[in-house]
Amino acid sequence: MRILVTGGAGFVGSHLVDRLMEEGHEVLCLDNFHTGSKRNILKWLGHPYFELIRHDVTEPIRLEVDRIYHLACPASPVHYQANPIKTVKTNVLGTINMLGLAKRVKARLLMASTSEVYGDPDVHPQTEEYRGNVNCTGIRSCYDEGKRIAETLCFDYHRNNNVEIRVARIFNSLTGDQKVLYYRGNKLYYESFAACYDRINGDVSQVSVPCFDRQTGTMRIRPISAIWKHYVRKKGLVITTSWGKRVKITEDHSLFAKGDRGLPKPIFGKDLQVGDYIAVPNYIPFVDIPLQPFYIQDKIDARDLGLKGINNYIENIEALLWFLGVYLTSGWIISSGQAERLIFNAKETVIDKLEKIVKSLFDGECEKQFEKDGKQKYVAIGRSPRRCVAISPLLIDLLVKGFGFDKKLGKERDIPDWVLQLPKTQLIHFLQGLWDGDGTRQENATGGRYVLTGDSQAIAEKLVLILAKFGIIPNVSEVKATVNTESSNSDKYYQLAIDGLQDWQWDDNHQQVLEKTTGDIAWAQVKAIEEFEIDDYVYDFSVPESENFIGGTYCVCCHNTYGSRMLENDGRVVSNFVFQALKGIPLTVYGDGSQTRSFCYVSDLVEGLIRLMNGEHTGPVNLGNPDEYTILELAQKIQHMVNPDAEIKFKPLPQDDPRQRQPDITRARTWLGWEPTVPLEEGLKLTIEDFRDRLFSS
Repeated sequence: MRILVTGGAGFVGSHLVDRLMEEGHEVLCLDNFHTGSKRNILKWLGHPYFELIRHDVTEPIRLEVDRIYHLACPASPVHYQANPIKTVKTNVLGTINMLGLAKRVKARLLMASTSEVYGDPDVHPQTEEYRGNVNCTGIRSCYDEGKRIAETLCFDYHRNNNVEIRVARIFNSLTGDQKVLYYRGNKLYYESFAACYDRINGDVSQVSVPCFDRQTGTMRIRPISAIWKHYVRKKGLVITTSWGKRVKITEDHSLFAKGDRGLPKPIFGKDLQVGDYIAVPNYIPFVDIPLQPFYIQDKIDARDLGLKGINNYIENIEALLWFLGVYLTSGWIISSGQAERLIFNAKETVIDKLEKIVKSLFDGECEKQFEKDGKQKYVAIGRSPRRCVAISPLLIDLLVKGFGFDKKLGKERDIPDWVLQLPKTQLIHFLQGLWDGDGTRQENATGGRYVLTGDSQAIAEKLVLILAKFGIIPNVSEVKATVNTESSNSDKYYQLAIDGLQDWQWDDNHQQVLEKTTGDIAWAQVKAIEEFEIDDYVYDFSVPESENFIGGTYCVCCHNTYGSRMLENDGRVVSNFVFQALKGIPLTVYGDGSQTRSFCYVSDLVEGLIRLMNGEHTGPVNLGNPDEYTILELAQKIQHMVNPDAEIKFKPLPQDDPRQRQPDITRARTWLGWEPTVPLEEGLKLTIEDFRDRLFSS
């Protein structure tokens, strides 16, 4: 759609512009920059779907648009009281001009009204039916009464001229099956976005993700500020690239193409073409947690199994990790009567090394067997049979319960997440075990191809992540293999091929990739784009400043956006307190601070505006947070978060300052399925970080 946002460079407007651009719309941002800032929409300048128009809404304008979000008007007491006549003109003449435009081009218009239409309310909380208690001659009347007449104009145009309207009263993506890499505290998780959303359960305070710096392409780990889930029925795209990487996105979600100076710039999925190049991680940073020497009894409950005859203390961690790597490719667990045995089927040199390591690590004895006719039995050496080793049930418990490895074979197997957090000095031994268990080398023009093959996609995905720690990008091939020639049943196996290595040196490699890299980003060529229909939930992270994260199958860089952008001097209570606390000056509380307010974070508000615009109800609809705080409580909360030593100073209450402000959001919940998701503390944290960056960046 072609969408006009008046006041699009302002606080709420710029966040709305971000969201609409991310959804793939053509956006016209109209602003006279009285209170808006070009900084807020700077990243969209030059984008083919974005147009900036410097214009005052009090003057008519002719445009062709499908939707109008009418947000233009100073919204803070400092600004709307500085020129009250201009404020009235903006509300009245500006709204008439936008309604006239909507009438001419048959566009739907959403008008951003305000809780100020309720004045100093006698009803608490305020429902949309409440008609308010407003002083029509006071210092706030230019804004309060201006918005009331703007609402009147909207409904008159709707009744008399059939203009489609929506009125909001404001109180101050990947599919779910796609894998994402993230941390809670220092613990790494790699799982589907849907599982991630359920695990986080709204608490993003300790959640961070690997992402790249937009100016350098350098990968780093940054905190997220929100995780989103919303239901869509629209077209999706499966993007497949070189190296076998794949990601499923909505058509209006962005990946990253190569922009100026080789730096990544967002590109909508629907604008991608086969042959384009998109950003993928060439290197991924991890929070390293080494595996320390340990007592077996601290890893598992060994009371029933007993430790007699087995070393309890494991000191040689490098040998153990090699052992685990071999188990993943060449070991399995079988039942033998009432007991279980650990069996390895590998090359004779590997079996010999296993015997020595089992003896040194656990002081355990290995039982050599030979395999014949598919059965385990002792036979004489003759036909160069494959050799096997069996080890005790206690070691099986250590593998499964202590370290989280799966008993199952083949495609059910996975690498536990903790392995990914091992430092490189330890990981090389695990990788060497994998290689010794099932690796082959093929000569080619770039120095050699090193190949690992298996039928577990989970292992293939984890290995891509592990290798990214070393700056290595493997090529992943998913190959259908016939399981039963008579029934033509087939299954997949996964081949990881590493090209461009001169030698098999994990800790000192220099892989040659075909495309030039940018910082820690490589450029993968789009090989295929397939459409599919989404009728399900989709998900997204919000990563302040970085605006990207790693997702999909075998790692692709995905885009997102989030921010704050409140003006430091706008006179609203949140910005006032944050600005004062950061500057070390007293926090100014008017009256005794017992008056109440409700605080809704901007991302929640934008979601509500879009749902109202796209829905069937004209409104008015309250959009705000029903959680109520006194002004003094807010001041104390910000004081504690920013500067506990800051003084709180009391001043006389201004004229017509409302005593209570709390929305009844029953309509929003019922009509729109909307309610706020960002807690006050999280919203304050983001706002404080944004103010701090702007105040002290120099």
